[in-house]
Amino acid sequence: MSTLHTEELASKRIYVLGIGNLGKLFAHALATGPSPPPITLLLHRPTLHEEWVREGRTIEIIHNGVSQKGGVFDVEPIDSAGIINHLIVTTKAQHTAGAIQSIKHRLLPSSTLLFLQNGMGTVDEVNEKVFQRLPKRPNYLIGITSHGVYSNGSFSSVLAGRATATVGLDSPNTESYNYLLHQVQQPELLNVKQVSHDQILQLQLEKLVMNATINPLTVIFDCKNGELFKKEAAIQYMEKLLAEASQVICSLPELAGRPEVKERFSPSRLKQIVLDIANVTARNTSSMRQDVQAGKKTEIDYINGYIVKKGKELGVRCPVNEGLVQQVREVEDRQHSSAA
Repeated sequence: MSTLHTEELASKRIYVLGIGNLGKLFAHALATGPSPPPITLLLHRPTLHEEWVREGRTIEIIHNGVSQKGGVFDVEPIDSAGIINHLIVTTKAQHTAGAIQSIKHRLLPSSTLLFLQNGMGTVDEVNEKVFQRLPKRPNYLIGITSHGVYSNGSFSSVLAGRATATVGLDSPNTESYNYLLHQVQQPELLNVKQVSHDQILQLQLEKLVMNATINPLTVIFDCKNGELFKKEAAIQYMEKLLAEASQVICSLPELAGRPEVKERFSPSRLKQIVLDIANVTARNTSSMRQDVQAGKKTEIDYINGYIVKKGKELGVRCPVNEGLVQQVREVEDRQHSSAA
């Protein structure tokens, strides 16, 4: 293979950091498309390579009861060398800054990172801890997904509900993102739509509120999504959470002067969206409840914790959200202790 061809492949290679459910879904969809790019999975622990070999060096996505495999993947340890031009980040929010720090030496200001996580505040944390200097900072894309995916093994996941994914620019002035954005829009399975910087922010905030009600309340009441709001206590809890979240969001300076914000993020509209989502996903176990059941730390600090943090910055008290963060942490600790 010529040096020129090798360099061309390197410039087109897409790396995936975080081989959870979304990482598996995106990697599989890209690798099985009509013109797949070269793909590398970054493995954060040595035992994952053993599992990769044992499971046939492929990713399985089960959709509508049908197992789908295929595609070509490279794998390498997270601490390998070599420039990364295109990176999809699907690590848990609390692990993201640390994971990107470990590959900082491989990223250039011209690199593009697509963040796909629950909650908010992850990009801010990456900037504070990893890329403090703006000239050294890569380009960012922000993604939101409503696909319902759960794990069936280290390299196997079930796509229980195919929905949509939305990608927008973290900065309205970003330009060097076209290749990665184009690639994730190709697979029909992902159903990716592009939106503007302003639109992605409001969509992020909407999803944040959905996650800040359904996820932690299913942990506290220990139930599936559809059972949650059959409980009067859960409805009352939800209404208090939404009142606080609405006040915080409508006070954000980033949304000042936008007449649609007050109605879009009104408690009554947010309540209807939450109830609709809980109904559509009635049979699902929320990702936060799955984490607790598995003895893992949740993303509560980037969901309700983010609302509390923004509230403090804006002078808006959020005692109900703050109390819920503490309750979820206590459940985490009990579950972790019983599993130890």
